[in-house]
Amino acid sequence: MRKKIVARNLALTAGFFAAAALGYGRGIDTVVEVPTTRDSALVEVPTAATPQPIDDSTSNLSLGRESKNVVDEKAVVEQEKTPSWIWSTDIGYDSEYIFRGTNLTPGSKGIGYFDASVTKLGVFQSNDSLTFGVTGIHQFGRATVDSWSLGESGGNTTGSIAGAPVSGGGTVTYLRLPQTVQTRFNEVDLFLSYRFSVGPIDVTIGDIGFIIDRDATTFETDVLPVGFRWLIPPTGNRIRVVGPDPTVEDEQFDRAYIRLSTTKLCKFITPQITYYQTLLSQGSQPTGKGLTQFYPPDVNGRIPQNPRPFDERNPEDYGGYLEGKIVGRFPVTHWMDIDPYGLVSVSFRDRTEPGGANPFAGHPLTGWNHAQAGVKIPIRVMHFQSSGVNVFVAPFGDYAYHIANPPPGTDRDEWSGGGEIQVTF
Repeated sequence: MRKKIVARNLALTAGFFAAAALGYGRGIDTVVEVPTTRDSALVEVPTAATPQPIDDSTSNLSLGRESKNVVDEKAVVEQEKTPSWIWSTDIGYDSEYIFRGTNLTPGSKGIGYFDASVTKLGVFQSNDSLTFGVTGIHQFGRATVDSWSLGESGGNTTGSIAGAPVSGGGTVTYLRLPQTVQTRFNEVDLFLSYRFSVGPIDVTIGDIGFIIDRDATTFETDVLPVGFRWLIPPTGNRIRVVGPDPTVEDEQFDRAYIRLSTTKLCKFITPQITYYQTLLSQGSQPTGKGLTQFYPPDVNGRIPQNPRPFDERNPEDYGGYLEGKIVGRFPVTHWMDIDPYGLVSVSFRDRTEPGGANPFAGHPLTGWNHAQAGVKIPIRVMHFQSSGVNVFVAPFGDYAYHIANPPPGTDRDEWSGGGEIQVTF
């Protein structure tokens, strides 16, 4: 088993650094755009798992992928004829990694991300497209959360209580306060999607694979009531620190999705609705009821025991996730657009929230998850007529409101922002 884990981690590390040779990234509704009207410097074309619709009347084409943070609508200048292939890449920085309303890097110095994708237009018919892409994400600094683990699928408690034996007989209730430090977080996503039109509706079917390489350590502070002191280990007072505890580290996910959107209602606004279905959810974690973690013996040879009675990750029942979204594109000049967006999401056991029978992982959430809004301003800074290469600088800002109870490390109101450099050709 250990050999398999080592081999998997080596392969993951090699894959990540291969992506890192081009830059860092995160899967954020990546979109490449192809121009079609003289009114705007930007029109969208797809790049990944979060597609945007094709408008037959204007030849507008767009595609994208699962939103992890901002709506990453990329700008592409108008061309005299629509190309058969669209290539796009970007590299950027975000102050937080908000994925489906959950902060995956709380207290860190932000993330660097990289996206690259290629779209083939007119695969089987004139108005369809096929997109393949890769995203990479890298955490800067350390992330810290007052919980037994840090991740999108578990670690939903900031403390619990337990009973400790008292010298002379009996037990006393004490408070357990965990803290997890995430020293390394790298993510690589691979996505594939196909888009086609059915009347005024654009349909996109796709799949996204997520590979997370995480190094995290959990320590626990145990606090006794006034008048008691720890004998194992003999701290001489009410407080002891134990650890490291086992915690959630490497994870793998796979999610298929289907999206419906249209550009027929308004040329500046695209409504879309997407349903994601989890097909794979795995991760290294402490498992099994009655699990006990041992610590070094004290001077008298006595070994403290730290019971961990529950699995920490969201139960692997492969839930679903529904997201409604409105994407805007408003040309300001021939070289700049303002691209706002808004979304709201519902979890069908795909997310977790604190509480329930499992105090370590929380409980699967069925109901409203979060709402989010933001704006990106792509500004074209270079255009090479001969090669068709366009370079954009795009600052962005986002606000997320957690409708369900936010997990530790995530605020009810989350603000984030950053910028990226986009290249399309």
